Amino acid sequence: MKNSRFPFFRIAIISLIFFFESGVVSEYIIRKKNSMTDAEAGKTVLTVDDEPGIRESIGDYLEDSGFKILKAENGRAGLNIFRREKPDVVLVDLRMPEVDGLDVLDMVTRESPETPVIVVSGTGVLQDAIEALRLGAWDYILKPIEDMALLEYAVRKALERSKLLIENRKHHEHLEIEIRKRTAELEERTRALEEVNRHLQKEIIDHKRTEELFRQAQKMEAIGTLAGGIAHDFNNILFPILGYAQMTVDDVPLESLARRNLEGIIKAANRATELVRQILAFSHQGEHEQKHLKIQPIIKESLKLLRSTLPATIEIRQNIVSECGTVLADPIQIHQLMMNLCTNAYHAMRDNGGILEVILEEIILRPEDMSCCPDMPPSQYLKLTIGDTGHGIAENITERIFDPYFTTKKIGEGTGLGLSVVHGIVKTHNGHIAVYSDPGQGTTFHVYLPLLERKPEVSDEMPEEALPIGRNEKILLVDDELPIIHMMKQMLERLGYHVTEQSSSTQALKLFQCHPENFDLVITDMTMPHMTGIRLSEELMRIRADIPIILCTGFSETITADMIKTVGIREYVMKPILQHEMAGTVRRVLDEKRP
Repeated sequence: MKNSRFPFFRIAIISLIFFFESGVVSEYIIRKKNSMTDAEAGKTVLTVDDEPGIRESIGDYLEDSGFKILKAENGRAGLNIFRREKPDVVLVDLRMPEVDGLDVLDMVTRESPETPVIVVSGTGVLQDAIEALRLGAWDYILKPIEDMALLEYAVRKALERSKLLIENRKHHEHLEIEIRKRTAELEERTRALEEVNRHLQKEIIDHKRTEELFRQAQKMEAIGTLAGGIAHDFNNILFPILGYAQMTVDDVPLESLARRNLEGIIKAANRATELVRQILAFSHQGEHEQKHLKIQPIIKESLKLLRSTLPATIEIRQNIVSECGTVLADPIQIHQLMMNLCTNAYHAMRDNGGILEVILEEIILRPEDMSCCPDMPPSQYLKLTIGDTGHGIAENITERIFDPYFTTKKIGEGTGLGLSVVHGIVKTHNGHIAVYSDPGQGTTFHVYLPLLERKPEVSDEMPEEALPIGRNEKILLVDDELPIIHMMKQMLERLGYHVTEQSSSTQALKLFQCHPENFDLVITDMTMPHMTGIRLSEELMRIRADIPIILCTGFSETITADMIKTVGIREYVMKPILQHEMAGTVRRVLDEKRP
């Protein structure tokens, strides 16, 4: 992605979407091992890595799963083995002497596009991941691999896709042979038979389109997985920033400059937290909840994000009426709607530049005005207008622009899902979207959302309330991130609790086994090496069934509040959690325990 002007968050947003679910992976691997066919057992995996320990651990695990393993200590040796042995799957590290992993990936993909190449790398550099996916990597797995079942899952999934692609190619080749044969015969036949030939040609075009969408989906799955991992790490970074800032605010004078500066840090960190949620929403990994909402800040924030990515040839004009009322809406989906419509406008103007205009206003639709929105009752609405001065939309395709996968973009410029997603969001908000366009003059979209009844304005400031204080209860705190451990220990001790911290889940379990009666509450992270928070909680409750547990996580697609309740965990909170929320959650869980 040379000369890319996109910032980090836009790469993560554009990256959508396929995130591994640990329960699904485990069930998949168990099912595959119990029903492995002879054909699967004979598949060959080439692992190319300059670290002997990693080659051996990966090779031993996959051999136990029935695969034939080939090993290479560097890229040059790996290419030689690949050309000689023709393995079914290639696992390649990025950083190697002589010939690096990206060169191996490029050569293998060029010589055998249907051979899956999975990058297994210890580098966390986002640009490396993007370059690997651009060169044709089928998946991207970070070292160290905490659970080899994830790698086996990726290998089997790649083999299944490879099989589909090979069958698809053979079927395609077979169809082309048949078409050539039939075309030769149809040249001397009647007009009716020529119609059959045209029908077959259409099938081929549709077939190629489906194949391209399939390849696009593969790339977006791997990038979406990467976006989820980034969200998890980012939340772990934000958590101590927020925690230390909130505690320090209480230690400085009320009217001091230092206090105002700290409040600015907290506000900025909260905005970063919301940005992570928006990234996950674009990956379809976040939960959607409609609430009473003023959408003016969301629109302004979206335009700020867009300004940094749009070329200077595109001017943004906005008229956002601040007095507009509230609607029942999901903020993340409103942000997604804005980004999709504005990106669509940018594509229409990128060659020659132009004006992107965004207007938000209140309107009243009367019966005589309903020609624009025939399916909506007369009432008060919030009207969002997004217009451009681009090339416009031809009249014969205007009615199809909201259809899934319909697009006028060239291959590689989009999936055709953007306007379909917008249409779906508007409908879930009981709204209406209309489009007006003149070829060569530009396009304007009007989005109508029902206004809620006006209520008295409520201040955005949180009321100053006393934090729930501890009663010298003893808490076992478990998290593998030392900055989080140190910050949470200090926070909980300031609230009146005795805290024993552990950065290892296995060590925490040993400590609890020796002295289970010494703790009134356990607070544990979800994602940790060797033993996850769920598994640790299960082991703790086997030792002492009545121990209350709070589970924290920076991101998890597979865990929900209902799921942890069935395990026996009392509460489930998402990082970063604010100080008053942590204080309330801890106090509530401890009080529930009391008779």
